[in-house]
Amino acid sequence: MWRITLLSTVLFASAAIAAPQAGPTQAPPAPAAPAPPSDAVAGDPSSTCSYLTVNQGEIPESRDIFDAVITQIDGKSTPLSRTNRYRVEPGPHVLTLADRIDPKRVPAAADNQISKMKRLEQQRAYKKVELDIQPGLTYAIGAKLLRDKLDVDSIRDNAYWEPVVWDMRPTPCK
Repeated sequence: MWRITLLSTVLFASAAIAAPQAGPTQAPPAPAAPAPPSDAVAGDPSSTCSYLTVNQGEIPESRDIFDAVITQIDGKSTPLSRTNRYRVEPGPHVLTLADRIDPKRVPAAADNQISKMKRLEQQRAYKKVELDIQPGLTYAIGAKLLRDKLDVDSIRDNAYWEPVVWDMRPTPCK
């Protein structure tokens, strides 16, 4: 399972890394993340909900961050129709994500390998991530393309992308 660790929470420039937990087919863990900046986005601590979204504004593709799909939250499937956002209670949650990286943004050979891997591996093409949700925030989730991992072995191991929180905004509970 992956764990999303926030590095920066500046709107439209925020990013996160997903550090893999050691496993037989995963790369070694990434270096420890620095502490979040002191001006981190904060929601209403008394709020009883937060939101997860993959549709919050313009996804920063110039930073190799692309669309993702949340297929499950805490083991429960999300609706097949695209939903703007999912309401969740604050606290730890396990998300299952699929990438929707634009095939035009990767070399043709890598795109062919990615398509083949997704077809053959099916469920293994998804990533489970653990995210500690703070109250009163909306988390924009995406898939970061790792251009240095577009080789055959990395694609086969589904290591060519990682889940990211690319934006966080205070949002009142409705």
